[in-house]
Amino acid sequence: MTTARLIALDQILFVLVAAAWAATAGVALAGVRQPAAAGRRTRLIAAALCAAAIVMTALRVAVTLGLARAGWWFVAEKVTLALPLVVLPALVSAAVSLPRLLRVPSSGSGAPLPSSRLVAFPLLLTAYGAVAGVVCGVVVSYPVTGGGAAAVLALFAAASVVSWRLLGPVRAPGHRWQAAGTCVLALATALAVGGGWSGDHSHSDHDAGTQGISVDLLRGPAASAAGGPAGARSRVRRFTLTAQPATVRLASGAVGAWSFNGQVPGPVLRVRQGDLVEVVLRNRLPVVGGTAQAVTVHWHGYDVPSGEDGVPGVTQNAVAPGQIHVYRFRAEDAGTYWYHSHQNSSVAVPRGLFGLLVVDPAAPLPESEDHILALHTFGTRPTLSVDGAAPTDGLARLALPPGARTRLRVVNTDTRPVVLGLSGAPYRIAAVDGGDVPGATDLNGSRLHLAAGGRYDLTFTVPAGPVLLTAGDRPALLVNGPATPPAAAGPIVDITRYGAATAPPARFDQEVTWVLDKTLAMADGLPRLAQTVNGKAWPNIPTPVVRQGQTVRIRVVNRGTDTHPMHPHGHHVRILSRNGVPATGLPMDTFDVAPGEVWEVALVADNPGMWMSHCHDLAHAAQGMEFHLAYEGVTTPYVMGGGNHPA
Repeated sequence: MTTARLIALDQILFVLVAAAWAATAGVALAGVRQPAAAGRRTRLIAAALCAAAIVMTALRVAVTLGLARAGWWFVAEKVTLALPLVVLPALVSAAVSLPRLLRVPSSGSGAPLPSSRLVAFPLLLTAYGAVAGVVCGVVVSYPVTGGGAAAVLALFAAASVVSWRLLGPVRAPGHRWQAAGTCVLALATALAVGGGWSGDHSHSDHDAGTQGISVDLLRGPAASAAGGPAGARSRVRRFTLTAQPATVRLASGAVGAWSFNGQVPGPVLRVRQGDLVEVVLRNRLPVVGGTAQAVTVHWHGYDVPSGEDGVPGVTQNAVAPGQIHVYRFRAEDAGTYWYHSHQNSSVAVPRGLFGLLVVDPAAPLPESEDHILALHTFGTRPTLSVDGAAPTDGLARLALPPGARTRLRVVNTDTRPVVLGLSGAPYRIAAVDGGDVPGATDLNGSRLHLAAGGRYDLTFTVPAGPVLLTAGDRPALLVNGPATPPAAAGPIVDITRYGAATAPPARFDQEVTWVLDKTLAMADGLPRLAQTVNGKAWPNIPTPVVRQGQTVRIRVVNRGTDTHPMHPHGHHVRILSRNGVPATGLPMDTFDVAPGEVWEVALVADNPGMWMSHCHDLAHAAQGMEFHLAYEGVTTPYVMGGGNHPA
């Protein structure tokens, strides 16, 4: 069974185990308080429930052992906290309570049975332990912290003490109020201790008292700067992007949108390798309900200088209505990229504040046909835009000459992955996330998993017949219709194993582990169910600090049930392995970590700055799964809040 299925089964089991032990304790308590003869049937039902609960508990132990094979990250709180709290009392219940439930009393007295404590208390204790397992599943992640463990143990201990007192024969005045007070005190203690689960570890932690360079000095060259890849004066390509309202007209109806320059997607910024790119951002979005809609531009996948990265509160302040901001960077890396607002990005990007960036190599590509395809969903309506034209929620079409070598640059601007299929011709994945794939081989009928924010360049020779590109379960692009070939239905390519293998780094200077989960955490000063990294949510996730020139091994573990497309800014990472299986080493800037998966990637610290890293399911980022990677000695003058909201 896969790790993802074991995670799902474990979540089902810890609820079932808690329900089974709670039901057992409740029925048993009723049975021992009934007259002996009248309560016999109730006690036998309790015995059957107890046996079923024991079996379910054993199943949960077996599932935990299965998860342990995938790594300690998946079972830390189970082995150290959740399972001992239910397994040890369950053993006592099996040895003490179950035989007494099966014993047939000879008396029919109406008084409580003398053995009520011996029968009911172990069962109640086990029920509390099982409920503690449910609490652990919501509150405690990896690593297990003292605060989280203390909170769970405090509640467990309080419930146990109260139950022991209430089951006793003495009913002194105020007895129940004392018991209730014990629970309240334990709850307050748990909340107070649990408040230490997340301390503030935002970027301000390594601002104060640090002598170094400010991120706003790490900018692109001036427009008058000479030099390019060959040392000659480069071209300066100037663009203006104006954020403003627009209407997107689809076959299924009109959609109100935010746009750059009145179009969605925004203008295609197509430049040549070595060009100096200058982009003036203007904000003409309206003030809605007294709230100003600020914007930035983040160059997704393009490793610009840190001060040009477009993350509000980290590399700049968000651009308010009526303001402008200028971005400038050298187009050194050829490939397919895109840009989008990083201010309230979980709202801005779905509404249309994005566009495409293509850097053509200095030497011409072999393909005579080169087209850019942007996949985007408006609400529930998936669309495709070809070469920056208005998107369509129908079937887009291209007429290409047979025999032409063709490149389709496919960009997933959505927050969820998409499965692509290309049928009608063999094809290759020529590039991933802007980088060429060495040793790319032909694929015929195979499908591709494209992460949110990711890009594939697909190349093929146009055949005499039609070619169909599918996105998810719908036809998206038809080349040379009107006939439509069958949709690709082959296996999904493992992108980590595609192309020729490259040697991994010889050594690593630092190792970092990011464990992804969904747990209760402090987020923006309040406890809430959040998307977490190492048990914490933004802005409390500790910031790894690296030195320029270091090579860092990053291990990304997904112990939740959501897929997380992880996107480190300012760097491409080289994929080392997935689930322990060595990868070919492709460089990527957005990689999908599915439930139960463990990815290892290598990051070379060659771009000094302060960098956002986050899940590119932008709703997950807004729910806490965003954090920083900082270079030693780099500070920022910008502060989160005050209109700065990256996700």
